[in-house]
Amino acid sequence: MSAPGYHRHPTIYGDLVVFVCEDDLWAVAAGGGVARRLTASPGTTTFPRFSPDGARLAYTGTAEGPAEVYVMDAGGGAGRRLTWLGANTRTVGWTRDGSGVLFQSNAARPFARDQHLHSVPAAGGPSERLPWGTAHEIAFEPGGKGVILGRNSADPARWKRYRGGTAGTLWIDRKGDGRFAPLAPASGNIASPMWIAGRIWFLSDHEGHGNLYSCTPAGRDLHRHTDHEDFYARYPSTDGRRIVYHAGADLHLYDVETGKGGPIDVTLSSARPGRRRRFVEAAEHLETADLNPTGSGLATVTRGAAFTFGLWEGAPLRHGEPGARTRLARFLPDGERLAAVTDASGEESLVVFRADGTGRPKTIGGDFGRALDLVPAPAPTSSAVVAFANHRQEVWIANLQNGETRLVETSRHDRIAGLAWSPDGRWLAYGFYSTRRSCSIHLFDRDRGAVHQITRPEFVDYAPAFDPEGKYLYFLSLRGFDPVPDPQYFDFGFPKGVVPCLVPLAAATPSPFDAALRAPHRPRAKPSRPDEPDNGADTPSVQVDLDGIADRVVAFPMPEGRYLQIVGGHGRVFVTSVPIEGTLDQDWRAKGPPKALAKVEIWDFERDHADLLLANVTDIALSLDGHTLLVRAGNRLRALPAGIEARDLVRRDEPGRESGWIDLGRLRLEVVPELEWRQMLREAWRLQRDQFWTEDLSGVEWTGALERYLPLVERVGTRSEFSDLIWELQGELGTSHCYELGGDYLPGPAWHQGLLGADVEWDAAARAWVVRRIPRGDSWDAKARSPLRAPGVGIAEGDHLLAVGGRPVGAERSPFELLVHQAGQQVALTVRSPGARARRPIAITTLANETPLRYRDWVEANRARVSDETGGQVGYLHIPDMGPHGYAEFHRAFRNEVDRTGLIVDVRWNGGGNVSQLLLEKLVRRPISFDVGRWQGPATYPADAPLGPLVAVTNEHAGSDGDIFSHAWKIYRLGPLIGKRTWGGVI
Repeated sequence: MSAPGYHRHPTIYGDLVVFVCEDDLWAVAAGGGVARRLTASPGTTTFPRFSPDGARLAYTGTAEGPAEVYVMDAGGGAGRRLTWLGANTRTVGWTRDGSGVLFQSNAARPFARDQHLHSVPAAGGPSERLPWGTAHEIAFEPGGKGVILGRNSADPARWKRYRGGTAGTLWIDRKGDGRFAPLAPASGNIASPMWIAGRIWFLSDHEGHGNLYSCTPAGRDLHRHTDHEDFYARYPSTDGRRIVYHAGADLHLYDVETGKGGPIDVTLSSARPGRRRRFVEAAEHLETADLNPTGSGLATVTRGAAFTFGLWEGAPLRHGEPGARTRLARFLPDGERLAAVTDASGEESLVVFRADGTGRPKTIGGDFGRALDLVPAPAPTSSAVVAFANHRQEVWIANLQNGETRLVETSRHDRIAGLAWSPDGRWLAYGFYSTRRSCSIHLFDRDRGAVHQITRPEFVDYAPAFDPEGKYLYFLSLRGFDPVPDPQYFDFGFPKGVVPCLVPLAAATPSPFDAALRAPHRPRAKPSRPDEPDNGADTPSVQVDLDGIADRVVAFPMPEGRYLQIVGGHGRVFVTSVPIEGTLDQDWRAKGPPKALAKVEIWDFERDHADLLLANVTDIALSLDGHTLLVRAGNRLRALPAGIEARDLVRRDEPGRESGWIDLGRLRLEVVPELEWRQMLREAWRLQRDQFWTEDLSGVEWTGALERYLPLVERVGTRSEFSDLIWELQGELGTSHCYELGGDYLPGPAWHQGLLGADVEWDAAARAWVVRRIPRGDSWDAKARSPLRAPGVGIAEGDHLLAVGGRPVGAERSPFELLVHQAGQQVALTVRSPGARARRPIAITTLANETPLRYRDWVEANRARVSDETGGQVGYLHIPDMGPHGYAEFHRAFRNEVDRTGLIVDVRWNGGGNVSQLLLEKLVRRPISFDVGRWQGPATYPADAPLGPLVAVTNEHAGSDGDIFSHAWKIYRLGPLIGKRTWGGVI
């Protein structure tokens, strides 16, 4: 098939342009034509760069898992791997003489974003970190000695019009003597420096759009050379005469001498395999599941497709249109229809399907916002009424028979916290934020159209659920205040805090926990199997006495905890809860099914206590008749009789009636990428339109943005190209916190690099690989300790590394080459001390990630340096982010470092987050008293201390190796005048 593709990352030499498309390299004539594929990698291939003589191509490849540097003949052929770093690595060019490849990498650095420039011989050999500190791009003066660096010079198209602290900058060494100075010809986000014909060329968006500019090496005589307004110019490259770049999905060529430029007409002869239909496992993409009213069947949504099917047998039916996303599929009370949300029209609407697949779906449109929760009213069955809550913090009711809709209530403070219908369908309960800090349970009376607040706005009450007999309303509440001491600091917290509660709806109904007043609970008979029908169920009439209802709230006699759900069954209540756990191992960017960490407990009203039913659960739900319990555990589903006891559970994992596990492999889920990508782009656009932080979307004409970007979906051939398209679309909004993460990439190699946690270098004089330095981490933490410092290993700095796994290493083969696919594995190293005989092999366990080790070594070296150069008067701590890691690191150091005259708080490389106000609150505290015991020494905090400790931040400087002591420190005092500078200097 011949068609234009999604063309990126071009490089040029002579009349040949090499670019990236479909995650491989292609070549085309500079004047355009049919492109020829150069690579067919199992991974991705990006950022090609011609050698100065045009004979070779260097590029970044993931053919063996990690992104590494490869080189190949420019005419095609097999690529040869040059690096084995196991880090974030990207090619940027070639050395002046063309003998080596230049690349950026964070190898052996304490931060993921701490990229330094390196070189590696194109013929193979050890790589070398260059002595210019943090830098991402480089260009050399043609025929001269000058060097220009790009710092933070990523892709301006992803953060359009960004002017923050990590905007791209240029640093120039005009004479080649190692003295760099900032080059600031424009105030925009500057990237991709090139030195051509006595001028510095670069990308900038200081005039509102990403275009190609140039200036003199002194930063004067600024000229714009391109006039793109629809799409940014991106990733330019040059052969010294012409510049190639891409904009949108097109390649462009600009002639420096003539000043003329334009698009390169490329025809791609490709079968476009990334756009082919395929099938995926439905369980891996499970979104929601809902039992039919009798518990004999399911409605599931997986990867935007709705299915209905019987629990144990029967053919599944798929509902919804191809190319549309269906969400929140829920059975209506008749069991013959289901309500859902669809975006088949381009906007989200309510839709009603026939469960048996017959008839045409009925769609109800309107300005409802994005539904976050949808709950059908249980009775009367003919009304087909649903309630839903949306992103605008509104509660709506829709009649699916006549299309009438009603806005019930809007919170000005937060989203609706749960929806539940009474068994008779008259009352709708929901958690409603009436203030910024409190959430109360509200009841909407359908008959009278009135809203009633039934719990006081003193706590956070949420997740309402009705008793199926209509006697009680259950909910969860943050009203537990049992202080738990903090063992690290003198502090207390409330890490449990949640209490299950109920309120008797009728004034005459006693508390079920009051033994003196309660009547014997007589639950209805329960079917013995989940799919056994219950023909004797009658819809109860729910009596609600509103007078004094807030004073009838009682708590379950259960300990406070981290409860997630409360679900009312016949004669029992199901609650789920999770244990208290730390947050350091949690990753909001992680993809995959939700964790199965919760446990399910049953409060039995007859026995008057709670029993454990299940562990390792994600969430639960009951069928409308209350007789079938649906349990989700990660990406698995299980249907159990609602009256089951723990002792009756079948301890087997295979699907079937006996175990209750449901075989989701019965669902055959078809994926057509081109249809999915169009839907996903529209949905991403709608999510920003409806939920961006400012209503006018920062003045961006957002409808026009969709019209410009949507046609490019037809040119996308792989998931990485689609991700790039989403990034640039969202970049139009001009905000840094606008991401695209994850994605369904086709599986590729995952042979991750084993890391030694040491600086191992080739010593040509000694003809050996030498252990130059072993960073000091935390000996008690295997993730932050060098394997060479593990107890009993006995490898020292200066030792020679002779073999890995019994295979010798030398000038032709590095130890890193032999550590491919050895991450986290036991590996035998043969070493010797200089002048000694070789020792027998020593077993070590490699690291998969050196960052924790390098970070700890960096922090402790900074702390020791500060203490040494200030005579112990100034403390030091670093905050890597404003999330769990930053919070932990701050408190690890704070209690020891704060008792000094000054305190340096280093926030370089901070990854952001939401705990900065918590840390700032501790920094501005003043000492007001001291505890002095008879056998204690004097207080160490100086009596004449300033109002709060001294705090330092740094301005980045082009010093050597990015060390903190090549940076200028600015000291700030935190006290009544937060942020006022009181002293500046260099330590």
